[in-house]
Amino acid sequence: MADAVPSELRALLDKDAIEELVYEWDYLTDERVDSDDVIDTFCTDDVVYDAGPLGRTEGKDAFKEVAREIWEDELLFTRHMRSNPIVDVDGDEATGKWYAEIPSITGDGRAVWIQGTYEIDFRRVDGDWKISRYTFEFAYATPHDRGWVEQPFVDGVPGELDW
Repeated sequence: MADAVPSELRALLDKDAIEELVYEWDYLTDERVDSDDVIDTFCTDDVVYDAGPLGRTEGKDAFKEVAREIWEDELLFTRHMRSNPIVDVDGDEATGKWYAEIPSITGDGRAVWIQGTYEIDFRRVDGDWKISRYTFEFAYATPHDRGWVEQPFVDGVPGELDW
């Protein structure tokens, strides 16, 4: 059986594939590639999306509606900078967690800093990893000129400080 891969190596390959999926997702969304195509490519049919004040959905079609609004109207520019990845693989399911710092420009032209934590569940579908649950918890979303200490949240993004 020449195709057999030791389980330890399979776990490393799976973690690498999952991280690559997430980073590719970020590049595509930051470059404003069609959100419907991105969601169709990277998500399961039953994907759950939850970003607190930005909305919660179940299923690809509902996620696409929210994504179009966010990526086309609310956040005109983003550059995701993820760090501190923790990816755990268990067979055909996996979880991942990342911090993210996201310099952004809002639909009304304001520069803002968004910081928070992504927690993402994955499922292997037909041999490929897909996102099955995509969540983001805000730590802050602050105007660039005021900073997260003076004004931790921009108007319209409710939040609670944990410091």
